[in-house]
Amino acid sequence: MKIGYQLYSARELCGGGEALKRTIQVIAAMGYDGVEFYSYEGIPAGELKEFLKECNVEAMNSHVQLERWEADAKGELAYAKEAGIPCVTVPWMAPKIRNPEGFSMVRTLLSKICSLAKAYGIKIAYHNHDFEFAKEADRYVLDTILDSDGETGLELDTFWTYYAGVDPVSYMEEKKDRLRMIHVKDYLSLTGGGMAGGQEMPFFSAVGTGKMKNKPILEWVEKNSLPWVIVEQDNSRADILEDAKLSLKALKDYRNL
Repeated sequence: MKIGYQLYSARELCGGGEALKRTIQVIAAMGYDGVEFYSYEGIPAGELKEFLKECNVEAMNSHVQLERWEADAKGELAYAKEAGIPCVTVPWMAPKIRNPEGFSMVRTLLSKICSLAKAYGIKIAYHNHDFEFAKEADRYVLDTILDSDGETGLELDTFWTYYAGVDPVSYMEEKKDRLRMIHVKDYLSLTGGGMAGGQEMPFFSAVGTGKMKNKPILEWVEKNSLPWVIVEQDNSRADILEDAKLSLKALKDYRNL
């Protein structure tokens, strides 16, 4: 498995193109195999591709918010193609649209962008939180979202799956034909991490330093040759780059067992 880092984790360090580049350089120097984007901070696609090559890291995925898809879906796909990013993902739904109408809108959007993406050679995926494990007509909302188009892949956030009361390993096994990559997290407590998106957040920590049982998840990844495991940390009590180092060490130690 390759180990990636979601740059959203270090978003406070990534404001502007030069700051984003500096952060990528630091992550690359730590030994991460790749980075996952949430913003390009105005860097032209060709320039970003060359910069990643210089840093010897891959860009395995990019999170593109719904507003950006709605504004210019073709532009997002063209950028990803030129930048060498093979997969682009719908990452999040705001609380105000977490309802039947909103879920229907996302399903329609995914079907549209999956169709558009074929011309660019780009894969499309959906990244979950906990709310997609609510039931809609006796099925998980996440299942109905994935059914929006046979080309929609899954980037499973294993922590939020666990937080929703669903076993991540069982769900990965159930969806292994759609699974493209996973997010891994660790946590110190399930409350106390401040408010985000209208809900109280857990307090997260570096992988290997908290209460999350990631070993069975990583064992499944190794057994099934899933290509990417991506570290994401929404908040931290410590220096976020130090936590990035600790997370990488924990995952490398596991990989080398």
